[in-house]
Amino acid sequence: MSRLTFINHASYLVESDRSVLVVDPWVEGNAFDNGWGLLDQSITNKMLIEYLAGFKKSIYIWLSHEHSDHFSVPFLKMLKENSLKVNFIFQKTLDGRVAQFLRKLGYNVTESNDNLEVIDPELSIAIFPYVGGDSYSLTMLNDFSILNINDCVVDDEKGAERVLKNYRKFTKNVDLLLTQFGYANWIGNPDERQLRKVSAKEKLDRISLQVRKFEPQATIPFASFVYFNDPDNFHTNDAQNTPKDVSDYFDKYNIPTNLIILKPWDTLDLVSPIRQESSKKNSNILHWVKLHHEIKPNSMIHKKISIDEIRKSYNEFRSAIFKSFLIAPRLLESLKFIVPIKFYLNDLGVNVVLSYRDNLTVEEGCKENCDISLTAATLNFILSNEYGANTTRVNGKFERISDEGIAIFSRHFSPQEYMKMGYGLTNPGITLKIVFGKLLHKLQKRAWDINPTAD
Repeated sequence: MSRLTFINHASYLVESDRSVLVVDPWVEGNAFDNGWGLLDQSITNKMLIEYLAGFKKSIYIWLSHEHSDHFSVPFLKMLKENSLKVNFIFQKTLDGRVAQFLRKLGYNVTESNDNLEVIDPELSIAIFPYVGGDSYSLTMLNDFSILNINDCVVDDEKGAERVLKNYRKFTKNVDLLLTQFGYANWIGNPDERQLRKVSAKEKLDRISLQVRKFEPQATIPFASFVYFNDPDNFHTNDAQNTPKDVSDYFDKYNIPTNLIILKPWDTLDLVSPIRQESSKKNSNILHWVKLHHEIKPNSMIHKKISIDEIRKSYNEFRSAIFKSFLIAPRLLESLKFIVPIKFYLNDLGVNVVLSYRDNLTVEEGCKENCDISLTAATLNFILSNEYGANTTRVNGKFERISDEGIAIFSRHFSPQEYMKMGYGLTNPGITLKIVFGKLLHKLQKRAWDINPTAD
Protein backbone atom coordinates (compact mmCIF):
# COMPACT_ATOMS: atom_id res chain seq x y z
CA MET A 1 0.00 0.00 0.00
CA SER A 2 1.48 3.31 -1.12
CA ARG A 3 -1.16 5.97 -0.74
CA LEU A 4 -1.61 9.60 0.26
CA THR A 5 -4.87 10.83 1.79
CA PHE A 6 -5.44 14.58 2.05
CA ILE A 7 -7.10 15.63 5.33
CA ASN A 8 -7.37 19.44 5.39
CA HIS A 9 -5.24 22.60 5.07
CA ALA A 10 -1.66 21.34 5.71
CA SER A 11 -2.65 17.89 6.93
CA TYR A 12 -2.46 14.61 5.06
CA LEU A 13 -1.35 11.07 5.74
CA VAL A 14 0.77 8.57 3.85
CA GLU A 15 0.29 4.85 4.21
CA SER A 16 2.60 1.90 3.87
CA ASP A 17 1.66 -1.72 4.47
CA ARG A 18 2.69 -1.45 8.13
CA SER A 19 2.44 2.22 9.11
CA VAL A 20 0.59 5.51 8.79
CA LEU A 21 2.38 8.85 8.88
CA VAL A 22 0.12 11.82 9.67
CA VAL A 23 1.27 15.38 8.99
CA ASP A 24 0.19 18.53 10.88
CA PRO A 25 -3.34 17.52 11.95
CA TRP A 26 -5.40 20.71 12.39
CA VAL A 27 -8.98 20.03 11.36
CA GLU A 28 -11.24 21.84 13.82
CA GLY A 29 -11.59 25.22 15.50
CA ASN A 30 -9.74 28.47 14.87
CA ALA A 31 -6.03 29.26 14.91
CA PHE A 32 -3.85 32.24 15.80
CA ASP A 33 -5.93 33.79 18.58
CA ASN A 34 -9.15 33.11 16.65
CA GLY A 35 -7.77 35.00 13.64
CA TRP A 36 -7.88 32.13 11.14
CA GLY A 37 -10.66 29.71 10.25
CA LEU A 38 -10.71 26.65 7.99
CA LEU A 39 -12.48 27.02 4.65
CA ASP A 40 -13.70 23.43 4.81
CA GLN A 41 -15.13 22.63 8.25
CA SER A 42 -16.46 19.18 7.44
CA ILE A 43 -14.00 17.27 9.65
CA THR A 44 -13.83 17.24 13.43
CA ASN A 45 -11.08 16.10 15.77
CA LYS A 46 -13.27 13.19 16.81
CA MET A 47 -13.79 12.08 13.21
CA LEU A 48 -10.07 12.11 12.43
CA ILE A 49 -9.15 10.27 15.64
CA GLU A 50 -11.77 7.61 14.95
CA TYR A 51 -10.42 7.29 11.42
CA LEU A 52 -6.89 6.79 12.71
CA ALA A 53 -8.09 4.30 15.30
CA GLY A 54 -9.47 2.18 12.45
CA PHE A 55 -6.00 1.46 11.12
CA LYS A 56 -4.39 -1.77 12.26
CA LYS A 57 -1.01 -0.18 11.73
CA SER A 58 1.59 1.80 13.66
CA ILE A 59 0.73 5.51 13.72
CA TYR A 60 3.28 8.30 13.52
CA ILE A 61 2.67 12.05 13.48
CA TRP A 62 5.11 14.62 12.16
CA LEU A 63 4.54 18.21 13.31
CA SER A 64 6.38 20.73 11.14
CA HIS A 65 6.41 23.65 13.60
CA GLU A 66 4.63 25.24 16.53
CA HIS A 67 2.14 27.46 14.68
CA SER A 68 -1.39 26.55 15.68
CA ASP A 69 -2.51 25.68 12.14
CA HIS A 70 0.07 22.85 12.27
CA PHE A 71 0.35 22.19 16.01
CA SER A 72 -3.25 21.86 17.21
CA VAL A 73 -3.32 21.51 20.98
CA PRO A 74 -7.07 20.61 21.11
CA PHE A 75 -6.45 17.74 18.68
CA LEU A 76 -3.45 16.49 20.65
CA LYS A 77 -5.35 16.56 23.95
CA MET A 78 -8.31 14.70 22.46
CA LEU A 79 -5.89 12.18 20.99
CA LYS A 80 -4.56 11.57 24.48
CA GLU A 81 -8.07 11.24 25.91
CA ASN A 82 -8.77 8.48 23.40
CA SER A 83 -5.62 6.56 24.44
CA LEU A 84 -4.54 6.12 20.84
CA LYS A 85 -0.96 4.91 20.66
CA VAL A 86 1.01 7.38 18.53
CA ASN A 87 4.70 8.12 18.01
CA PHE A 88 5.67 11.72 17.28
CA ILE A 89 8.48 13.11 15.16
CA PHE A 90 9.66 16.70 15.54
CA GLN A 91 12.73 18.73 14.72
CA LYS A 92 15.32 19.14 17.48
CA THR A 93 15.07 22.74 18.69
CA LEU A 94 17.01 24.85 21.17
CA ASP A 95 14.00 25.33 23.45
CA GLY A 96 12.59 21.79 23.19
CA ARG A 97 9.10 23.14 23.97
CA VAL A 98 7.07 20.97 21.62
CA ALA A 99 8.88 17.75 22.47
CA GLN A 100 8.50 18.47 26.18
CA PHE A 101 4.77 19.18 25.77
CA LEU A 102 4.23 15.91 23.92
CA ARG A 103 6.21 13.90 26.45
CA LYS A 104 4.14 15.36 29.28
CA LEU A 105 1.12 13.94 27.47
CA GLY A 106 2.85 10.56 27.64
CA TYR A 107 3.94 10.23 24.02
CA ASN A 108 7.19 8.94 22.59
CA VAL A 109 8.96 11.69 20.64
CA THR A 110 11.80 11.35 18.17
CA GLU A 111 13.71 14.61 17.79
CA SER A 112 15.60 14.60 14.52
CA ASN A 113 17.41 17.03 12.24
CA ASP A 114 18.87 16.14 8.84
CA ASN A 115 18.65 12.38 9.34
CA LEU A 116 16.47 9.80 7.63
CA GLU A 117 14.25 8.31 10.33
CA VAL A 118 13.12 4.81 9.41
CA ILE A 119 9.49 4.19 10.35
CA ASP A 120 9.30 0.78 8.70
CA PRO A 121 11.14 -0.95 5.81
CA GLU A 122 8.98 0.97 3.30
CA LEU A 123 8.50 4.34 4.98
CA SER A 124 11.05 6.94 6.16
CA ILE A 125 11.13 10.69 6.83
CA ALA A 126 13.88 13.29 7.10
CA ILE A 127 13.27 16.62 8.87
CA PHE A 128 15.20 19.77 7.96
CA PRO A 129 15.00 22.85 10.25
CA TYR A 130 14.43 26.17 8.52
CA VAL A 131 14.44 29.87 9.38
CA GLY A 132 12.15 31.08 12.16
CA GLY A 133 11.44 27.73 13.80
CA ASP A 134 9.85 26.14 10.73
CA SER A 135 10.93 22.88 9.10
CA TYR A 136 10.37 20.95 5.89
CA SER A 137 10.48 17.22 5.26
CA LEU A 138 11.34 14.54 2.76
CA THR A 139 9.18 11.43 3.01
CA MET A 140 10.30 8.26 1.24
CA LEU A 141 7.65 5.60 0.61
CA ASN A 142 9.48 2.77 -1.12
CA ASP A 143 11.08 4.63 -4.04
CA PHE A 144 8.50 7.44 -4.09
CA SER A 145 9.67 10.80 -2.68
CA ILE A 146 7.51 13.57 -1.18
CA LEU A 147 9.02 16.98 -0.47
CA ASN A 148 6.85 19.02 1.91
CA ILE A 149 7.94 22.68 2.03
CA ASN A 150 4.79 23.77 3.97
CA ASP A 151 5.33 27.34 5.28
CA CYS A 152 9.09 27.59 4.70
CA VAL A 153 9.87 30.74 2.75
CA VAL A 154 11.86 29.19 -0.08
CA ASP A 155 11.65 32.17 -2.43
CA ASP A 156 15.12 32.67 -3.87
CA GLU A 157 17.93 30.70 -5.49
CA LYS A 158 19.94 30.50 -2.27
CA GLY A 159 17.09 29.05 -0.24
CA ALA A 160 16.12 26.61 -2.98
CA GLU A 161 19.71 25.42 -3.40
CA ARG A 162 19.92 24.71 0.32
CA VAL A 163 16.74 22.62 0.19
CA LEU A 164 17.96 20.77 -2.90
CA LYS A 165 21.32 20.02 -1.30
CA ASN A 166 19.62 18.62 1.79
CA TYR A 167 17.11 16.31 0.14
CA ARG A 168 19.68 15.02 -2.37
CA LYS A 169 21.46 13.35 0.51
CA PHE A 170 18.64 10.81 0.33
CA THR A 171 17.12 10.98 -3.16
CA LYS A 172 18.05 12.42 -6.54
CA ASN A 173 14.51 13.21 -7.65
CA VAL A 174 11.32 14.62 -6.14
CA ASP A 175 8.16 12.84 -7.24
CA LEU A 176 5.68 15.04 -5.35
CA LEU A 177 6.04 18.60 -4.03
CA LEU A 178 3.64 20.05 -1.45
CA THR A 179 3.90 23.79 -0.91
CA GLN A 180 1.99 26.80 0.40
CA PHE A 181 0.11 28.88 -2.18
CA GLY A 182 -1.42 31.80 -0.26
CA TYR A 183 -0.16 34.63 1.93
CA ALA A 184 -0.35 33.90 5.63
CA ASN A 185 0.21 37.07 7.64
CA TRP A 186 -0.65 40.77 7.91
CA ILE A 187 -0.51 42.35 4.46
CA GLY A 188 -1.56 45.99 4.61
CA ASN A 189 -4.43 48.01 5.98
CA PRO A 190 -7.97 47.70 4.54
CA ASP A 191 -7.27 50.30 1.83
CA GLU A 192 -4.02 48.64 0.69
CA ARG A 193 -5.38 45.84 -1.49
CA GLN A 194 -2.57 46.33 -3.99
CA LEU A 195 -0.07 45.13 -1.38
CA ARG A 196 -2.06 41.93 -1.02
CA LYS A 197 -2.28 41.44 -4.78
CA VAL A 198 1.50 41.76 -5.02
CA SER A 199 1.94 39.30 -2.14
CA ALA A 200 -0.47 36.82 -3.72
CA LYS A 201 1.44 36.97 -7.01
CA GLU A 202 4.72 36.48 -5.14
CA LYS A 203 3.41 33.24 -3.64
CA LEU A 204 2.69 31.89 -7.13
CA ASP A 205 6.10 33.01 -8.37
CA ARG A 206 7.57 31.18 -5.38
CA ILE A 207 5.96 27.91 -6.49
CA SER A 208 7.34 28.47 -9.99
CA LEU A 209 10.85 28.85 -8.57
CA GLN A 210 10.48 25.69 -6.48
CA VAL A 211 9.23 23.68 -9.44
CA ARG A 212 12.10 24.90 -11.61
CA LYS A 213 14.69 23.99 -8.96
CA PHE A 214 13.25 20.72 -7.63
CA GLU A 215 11.66 19.44 -10.87
CA PRO A 216 8.85 17.45 -9.19
CA GLN A 217 6.67 15.18 -11.30
CA ALA A 218 3.60 16.60 -9.57
CA THR A 219 2.82 19.52 -7.26
CA ILE A 220 0.06 19.86 -4.66
CA PRO A 221 -0.71 23.40 -3.45
CA PHE A 222 -1.81 23.21 0.19
CA ALA A 223 -1.41 24.84 3.63
CA SER A 224 -3.51 27.81 2.53
CA PHE A 225 -7.07 26.51 2.81
CA VAL A 226 -7.94 29.10 5.43
CA TYR A 227 -9.39 32.57 5.70
CA PHE A 228 -8.90 35.56 7.98
CA ASN A 229 -12.09 35.31 9.99
CA ASP A 230 -12.10 38.19 12.49
CA PRO A 231 -13.79 41.55 11.77
CA ASP A 232 -10.40 43.19 12.39
CA ASN A 233 -8.63 41.17 9.68
CA PHE A 234 -11.40 40.05 7.32
CA HIS A 235 -10.33 42.57 4.66
CA THR A 236 -7.13 40.54 4.23
CA ASN A 237 -9.07 37.94 2.22
CA ASP A 238 -9.72 40.32 -0.68
CA ALA A 239 -6.72 39.25 -2.80
CA GLN A 240 -6.02 35.77 -1.44
CA ASN A 241 -5.12 33.04 -3.92
CA THR A 242 -7.50 30.15 -4.50
CA PRO A 243 -6.64 26.88 -6.28
CA LYS A 244 -8.17 28.43 -9.41
CA ASP A 245 -5.56 31.19 -9.28
CA VAL A 246 -2.86 28.54 -8.99
CA SER A 247 -4.29 26.58 -11.93
CA ASP A 248 -4.61 29.69 -14.10
CA TYR A 249 -1.02 30.69 -13.27
CA PHE A 250 0.27 27.21 -14.16
CA ASP A 251 -1.58 27.31 -17.48
CA LYS A 252 -0.44 30.85 -18.31
CA TYR A 253 3.25 30.21 -17.63
CA ASN A 254 3.34 26.51 -18.63
CA ILE A 255 4.77 25.43 -15.26
CA PRO A 256 6.48 22.08 -15.97
CA THR A 257 4.79 19.87 -13.39
CA ASN A 258 1.50 18.05 -13.01
CA LEU A 259 -0.78 20.22 -10.84
CA ILE A 260 -2.95 18.23 -8.41
CA ILE A 261 -5.77 19.86 -6.41
CA LEU A 262 -7.15 17.89 -3.46
CA LYS A 263 -10.07 18.28 -1.09
CA PRO A 264 -10.62 16.49 2.25
CA TRP A 265 -10.44 12.68 2.08
CA ASP A 266 -9.17 12.57 -1.51
CA THR A 267 -6.61 9.80 -2.01
CA LEU A 268 -3.71 9.38 -4.42
CA ASP A 269 -1.88 6.18 -5.26
CA LEU A 270 1.79 7.04 -4.95
CA VAL A 271 3.07 5.51 -8.15
CA SER A 272 5.15 7.14 -10.86
CA PRO A 273 4.03 8.98 -12.93
CA ILE A 274 1.51 10.50 -10.51
CA ARG A 275 -1.55 12.11 -12.06
CA GLN A 276 -5.07 13.28 -11.27
CA GLU A 277 -8.05 13.12 -13.59
CA SER A 278 -8.81 16.52 -15.13
CA SER A 279 -12.48 16.34 -14.15
CA LYS A 280 -11.54 15.59 -10.53
CA LYS A 281 -9.12 18.52 -10.42
CA ASN A 282 -11.71 20.89 -11.87
CA SER A 283 -14.43 19.79 -9.44
CA ASN A 284 -12.00 20.27 -6.52
CA ILE A 285 -11.15 23.77 -7.72
CA LEU A 286 -14.86 24.58 -7.72
CA HIS A 287 -15.17 23.14 -4.20
CA TRP A 288 -12.57 25.54 -2.79
CA VAL A 289 -13.68 28.57 -4.80
CA LYS A 290 -17.26 28.10 -3.60
CA LEU A 291 -16.12 27.94 0.03
CA HIS A 292 -13.95 31.04 -0.44
CA HIS A 293 -16.94 32.98 -1.79
CA GLU A 294 -19.05 31.96 1.23
CA ILE A 295 -16.71 33.21 3.97
CA LYS A 296 -17.98 35.63 6.59
CA PRO A 297 -16.31 37.28 9.60
CA ASN A 298 -17.12 35.54 12.85
CA SER A 299 -19.57 37.21 15.19
CA MET A 300 -17.77 36.52 18.47
CA ILE A 301 -17.66 39.38 20.94
CA HIS A 302 -14.14 40.44 21.91
CA LYS A 303 -13.38 40.25 25.60
CA LYS A 304 -13.16 43.68 27.22
CA ILE A 305 -9.72 44.36 28.70
CA SER A 306 -8.96 47.29 30.99
CA ILE A 307 -5.86 49.47 31.15
CA ASP A 308 -5.09 47.99 34.56
CA GLU A 309 -5.02 44.52 33.01
CA ILE A 310 -2.75 45.76 30.22
CA ARG A 311 -0.42 47.33 32.79
CA LYS A 312 -0.26 44.10 34.81
CA SER A 313 0.43 42.05 31.68
CA TYR A 314 3.22 44.38 30.56
CA ASN A 315 4.86 44.28 33.99
CA GLU A 316 4.86 40.47 33.81
CA PHE A 317 6.07 40.61 30.21
CA ARG A 318 9.03 42.85 31.10
CA SER A 319 9.91 40.72 34.11
CA ALA A 320 10.08 37.61 31.94
CA ILE A 321 12.18 39.41 29.32
CA PHE A 322 14.59 40.79 31.92
CA LYS A 323 14.87 37.36 33.55
CA SER A 324 16.07 35.97 30.22
CA PHE A 325 18.16 38.90 28.99
CA LEU A 326 18.96 40.99 32.12
CA ILE A 327 19.57 44.64 31.13
CA ALA A 328 20.06 43.93 27.41
CA PRO A 329 16.61 45.22 26.29
CA ARG A 330 17.10 48.48 28.23
CA LEU A 331 20.57 48.87 26.74
CA LEU A 332 19.36 48.14 23.21
CA GLU A 333 16.57 50.69 23.66
CA SER A 334 19.09 53.29 24.87
CA LEU A 335 21.15 52.60 21.72
CA LYS A 336 17.97 52.79 19.62
CA PHE A 337 18.33 49.25 18.29
CA ILE A 338 14.93 48.72 19.94
CA VAL A 339 12.54 51.65 20.28
CA PRO A 340 9.40 52.22 22.39
CA ILE A 341 6.15 51.48 20.61
CA LYS A 342 2.94 53.48 20.77
CA PHE A 343 -0.41 51.68 20.43
CA TYR A 344 -3.84 53.18 19.89
CA LEU A 345 -6.35 50.98 21.72
CA ASN A 346 -9.32 51.50 19.41
CA ASP A 347 -11.92 50.05 21.80
CA LEU A 348 -10.73 52.15 24.76
CA GLY A 349 -9.83 55.31 22.83
CA VAL A 350 -6.43 55.80 24.52
CA ASN A 351 -2.77 55.67 23.54
CA VAL A 352 -0.41 53.30 25.33
CA VAL A 353 3.38 53.61 25.08
CA LEU A 354 5.46 50.53 25.92
CA SER A 355 9.12 50.96 26.81
CA TYR A 356 11.72 48.61 28.29
CA ARG A 357 13.28 51.62 30.06
CA ASP A 358 10.21 53.61 31.09
CA ASN A 359 7.57 50.87 31.42
CA LEU A 360 4.00 51.71 30.34
CA THR A 361 2.59 55.18 29.80
CA VAL A 362 -1.05 56.01 29.08
CA GLU A 363 -1.79 59.09 26.97
CA GLU A 364 -4.86 60.84 25.61
CA GLY A 365 -6.17 58.97 22.60
CA CYS A 366 -4.86 60.18 19.22
CA LYS A 367 -4.71 57.46 16.60
CA GLU A 368 -2.65 59.53 14.15
CA ASN A 369 0.23 59.79 16.65
CA CYS A 370 0.58 56.03 17.10
CA ASP A 371 2.44 53.21 15.39
CA ILE A 372 -0.22 50.50 15.58
CA SER A 373 -3.96 50.43 16.23
CA LEU A 374 -5.56 47.36 17.78
CA THR A 375 -7.96 46.27 20.50
CA ALA A 376 -6.95 46.05 24.15
CA ALA A 377 -7.68 42.30 23.98
CA THR A 378 -5.19 41.81 21.16
CA LEU A 379 -2.50 43.78 22.97
CA ASN A 380 -3.13 41.81 26.13
CA PHE A 381 -2.79 38.58 24.14
CA ILE A 382 0.57 39.75 22.78
CA LEU A 383 1.85 40.49 26.27
CA SER A 384 0.43 37.40 27.95
CA ASN A 385 1.78 34.73 25.60
CA GLU A 386 5.35 33.90 24.62
CA TYR A 387 4.18 33.60 21.02
CA GLY A 388 1.90 36.65 21.24
CA ALA A 389 3.64 39.04 18.83
CA ASN A 390 4.37 36.27 16.33
CA THR A 391 0.74 35.16 16.37
CA THR A 392 -0.51 38.71 15.89
CA ARG A 393 1.79 39.31 12.92
CA VAL A 394 0.24 36.19 11.38
CA ASN A 395 -3.41 36.88 12.17
CA GLY A 396 -3.17 40.54 11.18
CA LYS A 397 -5.68 41.81 13.73
CA PHE A 398 -4.27 45.33 13.76
CA GLU A 399 -3.78 48.41 11.61
CA ARG A 400 -0.47 50.08 10.82
CA ILE A 401 -0.60 53.82 11.54
CA SER A 402 2.97 55.18 11.29
CA ASP A 403 5.07 54.40 8.22
CA GLU A 404 7.54 52.44 10.36
CA GLY A 405 4.85 50.82 12.50
CA ILE A 406 5.54 47.23 11.43
CA ALA A 407 9.32 47.59 11.83
CA ILE A 408 8.90 49.17 15.27
CA PHE A 409 6.51 46.39 16.31
CA SER A 410 8.93 43.67 15.17
CA ARG A 411 11.92 45.27 16.84
CA HIS A 412 10.15 45.99 20.14
CA PHE A 413 8.92 42.40 20.49
CA SER A 414 12.05 40.73 19.10
CA PRO A 415 13.18 39.78 22.67
CA GLN A 416 9.91 37.86 23.05
CA GLU A 417 10.65 35.94 19.85
CA TYR A 418 14.19 35.15 20.98
CA MET A 419 12.94 34.05 24.41
CA LYS A 420 10.27 31.81 22.85
CA MET A 421 12.91 29.98 20.85
CA GLY A 422 15.13 29.29 23.84
CA TYR A 423 17.67 32.11 23.67
CA GLY A 424 18.76 34.00 26.78
CA LEU A 425 20.48 33.02 30.00
CA THR A 426 19.57 29.37 29.50
CA ASN A 427 21.77 29.29 26.37
CA PRO A 428 24.16 32.25 26.82
CA GLY A 429 26.87 31.24 24.35
CA ILE A 430 24.68 30.85 21.28
CA THR A 431 22.61 33.88 22.34
CA LEU A 432 25.66 36.16 22.41
CA LYS A 433 26.76 34.82 19.05
CA ILE A 434 23.35 35.52 17.49
CA VAL A 435 22.91 38.97 19.06
CA PHE A 436 26.40 40.19 18.13
CA GLY A 437 25.75 38.94 14.61
CA LYS A 438 22.57 41.01 14.44
CA LEU A 439 24.32 44.10 15.80
CA LEU A 440 27.07 43.70 13.21
CA HIS A 441 24.41 43.34 10.50
CA LYS A 442 22.83 46.56 11.75
CA LEU A 443 26.10 48.46 11.60
CA GLN A 444 27.10 47.09 8.20
CA LYS A 445 23.77 47.11 6.38
CA ARG A 446 22.03 49.90 8.29
CA ALA A 447 19.13 47.50 8.71
CA TRP A 448 17.95 45.71 11.84
CA ASP A 449 17.38 41.97 11.29
CA ILE A 450 15.29 40.73 14.18
CA ASN A 451 14.73 37.14 12.98
CA PRO A 452 16.43 34.94 15.59
CA THR A 453 17.40 32.30 13.04
CA ALA A 454 17.94 34.28 9.86
CA ASP A 455 21.25 33.53 8.19
